[in-house]
Amino acid sequence: MESTHFIVRRDRLTEHQLVTEPREELAPDTAELRIDRFGFTANNVTYAALGDALSYWRFFPASLDGWGRIPVWGFGTVARSSVAGLAVGERLYGYFPMSSHLVVQPTRLNGVAFVDGAAHRRGLPGLYNQYLRTAHDPSYRADTEPQQVVLRPLFATSFMLADYLDEHGYFGADATLVSSASSKLAVGMAFLLKGARRGPRELIGLTSASNVARVTQLELYDRVLAYDDVPSLPATRPCVFIDIAGDAAVRAAIHRHHGDALRHSLTVGATHWQDRHEESAAPLPGPAPVVFFSPTWFKQRADQWTAAVLLQRLAEAWNAFLVPVLDPSRGWLTIVTSTGAAAVTRAYDEILSGRARANHGHVMTLANGTTGGAT
Repeated sequence: MESTHFIVRRDRLTEHQLVTEPREELAPDTAELRIDRFGFTANNVTYAALGDALSYWRFFPASLDGWGRIPVWGFGTVARSSVAGLAVGERLYGYFPMSSHLVVQPTRLNGVAFVDGAAHRRGLPGLYNQYLRTAHDPSYRADTEPQQVVLRPLFATSFMLADYLDEHGYFGADATLVSSASSKLAVGMAFLLKGARRGPRELIGLTSASNVARVTQLELYDRVLAYDDVPSLPATRPCVFIDIAGDAAVRAAIHRHHGDALRHSLTVGATHWQDRHEESAAPLPGPAPVVFFSPTWFKQRADQWTAAVLLQRLAEAWNAFLVPVLDPSRGWLTIVTSTGAAAVTRAYDEILSGRARANHGHVMTLANGTTGGAT
């Protein structure tokens, strides 16, 4: 029996290969999970681009020096278990590598979840080490697994971002500027901000000129502008900037146009990973950009509200978001399934190069004998 792993050069994401390794006998108190389906989006490119800076490569080390396994979110099934209370066949949601199988060391096992206690994962953010048991997960619906693996991790960040802005009163701004407005993360945040609108704040989506019409049709933003139209915005209007993709050129244009009128600047992703080396060391006008790390805000809210309350609030928001997502007339999401090494490789190259369509959700599987379906 063998497991399959998609690995990439940590310093050159365009270089990748498939490797196989034997599935060894289980040690006591461990379990092997078959990874049935996982999503791959620009968010996962961010994990790779910031892999060293934010320790994403530490979660799932590769057997070759200088290579890594990109973390993804997905569903797995317990294939083998030597853990009391964790049965073969149980369905789990959590953080996985781009692989067919993963061996974990479950700790803090309860009716809702367990934590992987593997030595190399200790000290890493708890949000990424937890595996939810779907039978007791308030966000789980078996018929929406494809939508969940694509959108649910992004929506969690969308939820945290919207909550962060609301908690800080939008930093006194009366307009929120969102780059990469067509992205799945931005769409989720816009949905939440629109539903929780307090006062006359305007939500402005920024996107490429070719995308303006499609983003406008989403009916989530008060206005949608092309990046080249940023100079048309009132330069002195107090605003907040949410940099979804980590595009240095767009961020610089916003800061130079608004200057001190910019009340807060958040950088969320790094999907423009090719351009990171081009960023200038010179400070930009206005506030220094702050990196938003969702697990930090998640932990703060879990401590304030309790983890159970946070998961319930997130589930309520997620289930509301699913309504338009599942409505085919909206055209928000089209699931694209890639099964097997060749298909996964093609989809990876498409997303990494930026050729993937914003409304396509890529669902992948490398596990033999599965098609990504629930078991």
